[in-house]
Amino acid sequence: MKQYRFRIIVVLILIVLGGYLLYPTLRYDQLTTKEGELLTKLSAESGIPLSRLALDIYRDDVDLIGEIQQSDLSEMAKSSAIEQVEYLRGDFSRSLQANRSLAIKRGLDLQGGMYLVLEVDLVELLENSAKGKDDQYEALMRDVRTESKDPAVEVFDALESVSQRMNITLSRYWGEPGQSDEDVLSQLRETSDDAIDRSLEILRNRVDQFGVSEPSISKLGTHRIALELPGVKDPLRARELVGRTALLEFNLVAETDRTQEVLTTLDDAIARRMKGDTSDVATEQDSTIADTAAADTTAKENLAADTANADSGTSAQDLFAEADSLTPEVTSDTENPLLSLLVGGTGDILVPAENRAQVTRYIASHENQRHIPRDLKFVWSARPEKIGADVRDFWRLYLVKARAEMTGDKLADARSTMGSGYDPNQAGKPVVTIEFTREGGRVFSRVTGANVGRRLAITLDDKIYMAPNLREKISGGSAVITGLDDMEESRDIAIVLRAGALPASVDVVEERTVGPSLGTDSVEAGKLSLTLAFLAVTLFMLIYYRMSGGIADIAMILNVFLLLAALALFQFTLTMPGIAGIILTIGMAVDANVLIFERIREELRLGKTVRAAVDAGFERAIVTIIDANVTTAIAGVVLLVYGTGPIKGFALTLTIGILINLFAAIFFTRLVYDLWIGRRQVQTISI
Repeated sequence: MKQYRFRIIVVLILIVLGGYLLYPTLRYDQLTTKEGELLTKLSAESGIPLSRLALDIYRDDVDLIGEIQQSDLSEMAKSSAIEQVEYLRGDFSRSLQANRSLAIKRGLDLQGGMYLVLEVDLVELLENSAKGKDDQYEALMRDVRTESKDPAVEVFDALESVSQRMNITLSRYWGEPGQSDEDVLSQLRETSDDAIDRSLEILRNRVDQFGVSEPSISKLGTHRIALELPGVKDPLRARELVGRTALLEFNLVAETDRTQEVLTTLDDAIARRMKGDTSDVATEQDSTIADTAAADTTAKENLAADTANADSGTSAQDLFAEADSLTPEVTSDTENPLLSLLVGGTGDILVPAENRAQVTRYIASHENQRHIPRDLKFVWSARPEKIGADVRDFWRLYLVKARAEMTGDKLADARSTMGSGYDPNQAGKPVVTIEFTREGGRVFSRVTGANVGRRLAITLDDKIYMAPNLREKISGGSAVITGLDDMEESRDIAIVLRAGALPASVDVVEERTVGPSLGTDSVEAGKLSLTLAFLAVTLFMLIYYRMSGGIADIAMILNVFLLLAALALFQFTLTMPGIAGIILTIGMAVDANVLIFERIREELRLGKTVRAAVDAGFERAIVTIIDANVTTAIAGVVLLVYGTGPIKGFALTLTIGILINLFAAIFFTRLVYDLWIGRRQVQTISI
């Protein structure tokens, strides 16, 4: 037994690891079933339509609790419904998201959803970047647009052929004077690739807002983008969300004193309502705070007195104080329900990741909206940051001017580069250089000059990517963003900035909606085919090879088990073609064992002992097994590299299945035989 200990340990480790990787998938399936039951019960008790609950239950900007409180339900029914909403948005939501992120993902064909093909208008891109337009240019572009309507003709190939036919030098309208047509075309192609990257960034922002768990966004050809949104229940909203143009804005961040005042006012209003006081707690303050001017001195003195006299909770003064360390844990209370969810540090509003949903709901609540000045709005940072000694995730919450100082239509370009010169903030460090249009340069110079010492937030689609301090007036039509971590962050920010001013329109050229019923049918068909394939192969092996066939069946089960665990480990998306690959893997899983068994039979017919026959069977069959599987794996790798969509899904499961098959057939099956015949003198073998 000792000589087999290592192999036994390896098999046991893989089985335990496989179970650990597949548990989230099983748990997620259980939670999704429970989710449907909970939403149905909540809909019946609250009167809110089930279809709407399915869309809005996890949206932080929808105040379902406030809606239930204002309904005509009895107090007992309201209490029960609110408790269910809090559970769904709290512990249940966290468990669902945690398991969903680790579960095997199901593709569009298995769970339904939406498939879009978006096309960047490259002819419009050429028109937007052209200079010195005249009648000859109009004739050139008219012919280019006509020829490029043929799907087989690329826009730039059409431009090259038409310009040669009309004897037009491309540098006349694009590029620099004297550039060759080849250089101009190369530059235009780079510009088109950049346009695709900008569009991809916009789509990722849109999809993140929509909350799709496993979107698939990829380039399709030279100027198209394929977008899959599995599980989308509202195609109209998804199409509208994806199709909008990105909005890039530059917003001034509110002064610290005014931010303190707004937060304290909100906190006081929420606390009074939680204590049962439904009177308008901010009637007198509304006329002051809602005004476009800053609050007067009297209000600030009252605020200071209030926070100084506070005997418990977190004050706005404490929140904005400089902090060397972050509060280790933050929980809500009835005295300071909003401020207790926030953490102080370096003048920013920091919100622990676990408190973000509750803070968003407080801000979005209809009752609280009237306490936010009309000229201000709260905006979240684009992504969380790891801050503090315990490296926790925190979101930044900004209070900014609702009216943008300038928008992305005045941005000409943004490029990622390494800084140079003598400035220690730039030299040898990644920076982003921004170029404005002529009008944009004038506006930016005026804005920065009038607001030196304040912070200017760069906002894309209501997400703030950064809010640098304005140290001086920035003129000359350009600016530099410093303080970046690496070149990757610099490139990402440059793409985000350029995304606000699209060089060409993006149109939806194809749209397919897969209903949930079709997805369910596909899942059931996949389960049925897997079950039938498994039973057929299992029965055949048991009948034809008897006990040895049972060993092959166990190896096949291990093969499929480890294959599914690998899909979960690498976060692959399972599609219907992928299920076909698994079915093929089931057949190939016993193919190797068939070769081994037939070789063992031959050795037994030659009169060898069972032990010698088994050793010879494995040794002589292993070359054939490796040859057969490797050649198939090569074909699978080629399909994986050059295939797209369904072909890639099939190739992925097939290739991984083949690799695991080699382990199951050679390593595991041999271990079972060694354990079977190793400890006793076996005279016959059931094969």
